[in-house]
Amino acid sequence: MNTIEVLDLPDDARELVRECEVRGTRTLLQRNGRPVAMLVSYDEYLALRETVDIANDPDLTAAINAASEEEPQRHSERIWLVPSVDQVNLAEHERVLVDGAFEKIDDDPIAGAPLFEPLKGLWVYRAEHLRILYRVAPEIGGVVVLSLTRSVA
Repeated sequence: MNTIEVLDLPDDARELVRECEVRGTRTLLQRNGRPVAMLVSYDEYLALRETVDIANDPDLTAAINAASEEEPQRHSERIWLVPSVDQVNLAEHERVLVDGAFEKIDDDPIAGAPLFEPLKGLWVYRAEHLRILYRVAPEIGGVVVLSLTRSVA
């Protein structure tokens, strides 16, 4: 992957990047009237990649569907877990990562990235190689964690 320092761009290109980053504005880049690239924020790019990765993983999709039907159990004041999440075997350092991630999600339920269709309504939070998939649940005043998996991405 190529990397370019934003400050090395011309002023008008920097302004497009700033609007993308701050306002979430997308910019379509064309050549001879044909779309060739899209400028989106890095956060949106990550959310799109997560959506594609999750949607293309049949095991994870099946686990999400099964978890959606399970009755969640209270983990803390504002975090609920489906029983299958509790059964994940974590190393001690991973438990520390999960505890920290749960604290962040507890403090700010939208700390993760919102996913796109077909997973709209779900959020993902990354703690290094761990992926926490959850939904914000206003009816319980917190979040329901549907999946906790290891991931290489």
